[in-house]
Amino acid sequence: MKLKSIMACKLMVTALLATAICILAGQVMAQCCAAQSDLEKLEISIRRAVMQSGFYQTSGPNGEFFSERDHIAFNGCHVTLHVLTVGADEPPYERKSVNLRIVFNLRELSPGVVITREDSNGNKLPDNREWVILRTADGSESIRIWRGKSIASAISTYPLQGGANDEESQKMADAFSRAIAICK
Repeated sequence: MKLKSIMACKLMVTALLATAICILAGQVMAQCCAAQSDLEKLEISIRRAVMQSGFYQTSGPNGEFFSERDHIAFNGCHVTLHVLTVGADEPPYERKSVNLRIVFNLRELSPGVVITREDSNGNKLPDNREWVILRTADGSESIRIWRGKSIASAISTYPLQGGANDEESQKMADAFSRAIAICK
């Protein structure tokens, strides 16, 4: 009789423990799914902003020309920015196109995304548009620029084209900041 009551107590404790573990696992899963859902919403917002602002073109009186078109793709916290540039900046001003992929991990970026009229090299966008500047959190050169199958450059800062007003650019910067925070 005493053995049966001890066994019943052990079963009740085990059942309570299993129930608590299931409840905790459910809460963790719910938080994870909510964060994933938030990240997906931010991805859509960022993709829309890049489609709207990710193009610019400049030309000069002697045939100088530069054009860039961006497209962004997400794979969770890993991001690939596809860039098509066409440029003619030296005589005889022949236009040459280059396809680049800028690859970075949101986990490695600083959530302090800023907007500015000039990038770090003093470049300005036409129509008084702004840059949205992404930086690595620790200053490491973990943003990779790929040209074909080889790395063309590794950098710590990358400027994205923003909108013509502060509100558009700030929305994009805020979306990146929130996505980075979710991925941390």
